[in-house]
Amino acid sequence: MSGLNIHCGSFQGDEKSGSAINGVLKALPKIPKELVQSIDSQFESAEFALISVERTVPLLPALVSYRHQLLEQIGHDDWWKKAMEEEAAGLEPVRAKWGDGLGWRLYCVTDLIKACEASQAQNCEIAICLC
Repeated sequence: MSGLNIHCGSFQGDEKSGSAINGVLKALPKIPKELVQSIDSQFESAEFALISVERTVPLLPALVSYRHQLLEQIGHDDWWKKAMEEEAAGLEPVRAKWGDGLGWRLYCVTDLIKACEASQAQNCEIAICLC
């Protein structure tokens, strides 16, 4: 089963941690819709999306805030445990992985935060690639 990996400069996200990016981006209340659309639309014509350093500036604080929100909702920081709980409760694993599951969203947002930090520190864009 394929997924999305996150890369930025010297940072390489965990395997398939970018898979839930669509669910994460849509859950961010303070992010302009054109930012979400610009990332989503790249996957229509390629197997990757790029996020510029400039776009990480509004993205990073929104991701940090959303991660705190997820941790409050979930009650712990073990994304895999939450993913397994969701699957046991009947959430279809593929739908969960691609953004419907809170566990997968926590996995994604954690690596996206690290990628945004690397992007700003190393002045390089983030690549989210199909693997």
